[in-house]
Amino acid sequence: MPTPVPDTPAPLRIGAAALFGLGVGFLATPLDRTLQAVALVLFLGVGLLWIFSHPYRRDVRAAVESRGHRYSTKVSQLVPLLPLWFALMLVPGLALDNWFAGLGIAVVAAGYSWLIIPYIDGTHATAKLPVTE
Repeated sequence: MPTPVPDTPAPLRIGAAALFGLGVGFLATPLDRTLQAVALVLFLGVGLLWIFSHPYRRDVRAAVESRGHRYSTKVSQLVPLLPLWFALMLVPGLALDNWFAGLGIAVVAAGYSWLIIPYIDGTHATAKLPVTE
């Protein structure tokens, strides 16, 4: 009998989505570009580190291995991040330099991030894995 696939813990999903959103939103603020880049790297780095180092990942690994598959991070888990990457490239070019625009972009990016976190952490794909012997 395969191990049940855990859901991404709600505090982690909300917190990581907020961090991703803040990272993207900071690029639209009137802060110096250096500070924007530092904030972006910190927020996105902490968000990804939190997702991939959280203890529930052990349960995800157990669910994958109980289905007879090898546990590894796949490129397909990172593909949903491409629209965020596109936003990271687009937002500075818009030269919005406005706190309200930054807040709006952060909310949209956080909402999108909240939707894609199960794809990034692998819980979505793990739930669809067939059981092999």
